Amino acid sequence: MIALPSIAFEGFSGSAKGVTARRVGGRNILSVKAWPTGPTTNAQVARRTSMSKISKSWKQLTNEQMREWDRLAEHTSGQSVFGQKAELTGMNLYIRLNVNRAMAGEALLSTAPESTVAVPNVEYTQIAVTPELVAITGIKHQASPYKLVVKMSAGQSAGISNGWSKTVIITPGIEDDWGEADVTTLYLKTIGVEPVPGQKVFVESYWMDTSTGFAGQPIQDFVIVTGEAPYQRRVKATMDNLDPNEESHVSSLDVDFSTGAPVAEFNAMCLGHSNVASSEVYLDQPLPAELIGTGICLGRGNGADGKIIPQSYLVYIRNYGGKAEMTFAHRGGYYVMPTECFGSGIIY
Repeated sequence: MIALPSIAFEGFSGSAKGVTARRVGGRNILSVKAWPTGPTTNAQVARRTSMSKISKSWKQLTNEQMREWDRLAEHTSGQSVFGQKAELTGMNLYIRLNVNRAMAGEALLSTAPESTVAVPNVEYTQIAVTPELVAITGIKHQASPYKLVVKMSAGQSAGISNGWSKTVIITPGIEDDWGEADVTTLYLKTIGVEPVPGQKVFVESYWMDTSTGFAGQPIQDFVIVTGEAPYQRRVKATMDNLDPNEESHVSSLDVDFSTGAPVAEFNAMCLGHSNVASSEVYLDQPLPAELIGTGICLGRGNGADGKIIPQSYLVYIRNYGGKAEMTFAHRGGYYVMPTECFGSGIIY
């Protein structure tokens, strides 16, 4: 027989096998150790490693820095226990906030933030999950330093009503793109298998203030996987879409075509070529017929004296030989190379 740790005596704490007794806020608490129920993801391994390093770094702080963390912890609520707010030490808060920051790629924060911050809740229209698409749409944008953290589960039986304990971090912090967070690639990389129509996927999302590490209240939701997405994914042209067999005259490219309207957001660094006042871009796939036409955007480059020279460009978009070609043709202002072409333009 295993002797369980006694909780009959005031202030006693200890562990035996999978049972732990501890004293919190004047109360005796008996808990059973939780064991992993599934495979550990790379994100979980990285988070645990980061937590170990951050815990050790606490001892390297000065006494004044530790006192600052203790003072901030007095005004910060921990996770509730039996309906009451749990005690939170300065070290606990230091580890918690820095683990969040490390997850988002931020440096270690030695000095405590001046105060707690009210992080907004995530607001969105819908979550779409199909074998080919995993995305959150209609997101109410929050400016930097906020980033969106998304946790999702693998496909579960449609009869499961509570599967948020099965969620893992899909992205430790991203910015929405025009109100859309397309996490298809991240989901497949983390979960390892495509969602199956008819299954249920559980989702948690929250904003994180990357400047402090404070996170907002997690919003829990679930969605039934469908065969087709309930909305049309926006068409984009980036450096990843360039045809490797053709020479494109740009060092960066990000063209975002609006859904349902002949409008595009242009952003390209045009290098020019030979003595022609234009830059060509060759994509590896054709573009939809409704996106073929001519757009217009602004340009700016540095002259010989270092001053910015404004310019204007026409953007010719066409399909040729089963692929797409975009030509940024100089039309106004003194032509210099390289030139950044940018701005929204109507395609006609």
